[in-house]
Amino acid sequence: MKISTRGQYSLEALLCLATATSEKPYSIHTIAEKTHISEGYLEQLFIPLKKAGIVTGSRGVQGGYRLAKDPKEITAYQVLDLMETTLRSIPCLNGGECSKSEICESRAVWEDVETSIESVIHSVTLADLASIYRSAQGESAT
Repeated sequence: MKISTRGQYSLEALLCLATATSEKPYSIHTIAEKTHISEGYLEQLFIPLKKAGIVTGSRGVQGGYRLAKDPKEITAYQVLDLMETTLRSIPCLNGGECSKSEICESRAVWEDVETSIESVIHSVTLADLASIYRSAQGESAT
C-alpha cells in the first residue's frame, strides 16, 4: 500500500488534535507549527475532513479545529479511505486489467497481503496512535 502525503499528513494533523493538551480549538497556524505541514496544505486537508464529520471548525480569533468524535471512534482506515484515491497497491486487485489473471500463481498471496493491511488500518484508531506517540515522547496517557 502506498500512502500519499495527503493521507499521511491528514493522519498527522488529526494526531496533533488527538494529543492536544488544551480543550480549545487548534488554529491552522498552531497545527502547522506542531506538524511542520504548510498552512495552505492543511487548509486543503481539513475541507474533506470537516465534510466527513471527522473534525469541526470554528472561525474567529478563538477559532480553529477540533476532533468531532472521540479519538477511539476514528480509525486510520476512515481517514485514509477518505483522503486516498485507492488503498490497494496491486493494480489487478484495484480493478486494473491483467492479462495473467486466469493463471496468476501469486494473486492469492497479494489478496492476503491487501486483506492483512486493511485489517490493521481498520483496527488502529487515533487513540491508539496518540498512545504510541505519547509513549515515544515519554508522556503518560491521559
